Amino acid sequence: MNNTIGIGNFYVWRESDDEKLPDVSFIPPMVRRRMTDLQKIAIGVAHHVAPADANYQVVFASRFGEWGQTIKLITQFHNDKEMSPAGFSNSVHNAAAGAFSVLTQNKNSYTSIAAGARTLESGIMAALGTKKPVLFVFVEEKSPEMYEPFLDAPVAAHAMAFMLTDDASRKIVWNATANKEPPLTFDAMADFLEQGGKITTMSWKITDK
Repeated sequence: MNNTIGIGNFYVWRESDDEKLPDVSFIPPMVRRRMTDLQKIAIGVAHHVAPADANYQVVFASRFGEWGQTIKLITQFHNDKEMSPAGFSNSVHNAAAGAFSVLTQNKNSYTSIAAGARTLESGIMAALGTKKPVLFVFVEEKSPEMYEPFLDAPVAAHAMAFMLTDDASRKIVWNATANKEPPLTFDAMADFLEQGGKITTMSWKITDK
């Protein structure tokens, strides 16, 4: 399979000492207070690239998802033998995608993906194969301290968003392939968005046209 697709606006964000979360002041305060950090990060980066007309498909991807919220629920259940229904609704893997759809009043379908170490490339593959225009968002929140002994390294919060659309001036060619490649890294995809070139993964390749 060989396709030429336009890649439009993109935004790459990384946690820093000065910015623990993206700017989400555009979200109404009552709504913002009910959101988790992961939702704020995802919607914050999506806001930078999403069209105003809200007529597009959406693919969200996160390897770890709402692990901070999940720890809160497990701790609450351990201590109180019950869970908050509101807390549970914020712990599911598609919570950020659902919150974004409600906020933007986007009635198109969305997909939420987790695929272990290959989540980023799997999410992009889903976006490449989705009817255009499509918004892709990848997001991870900071790793909870109790998880860090089981990780290769602590995870800092990071996220990216970009639009795939037929009418963008920047064109990429993508091919479905089968390769023995290591998982796609966030930094490698960020470099491609910012500088161009090519990316090869286990199941696809994209090249600037």
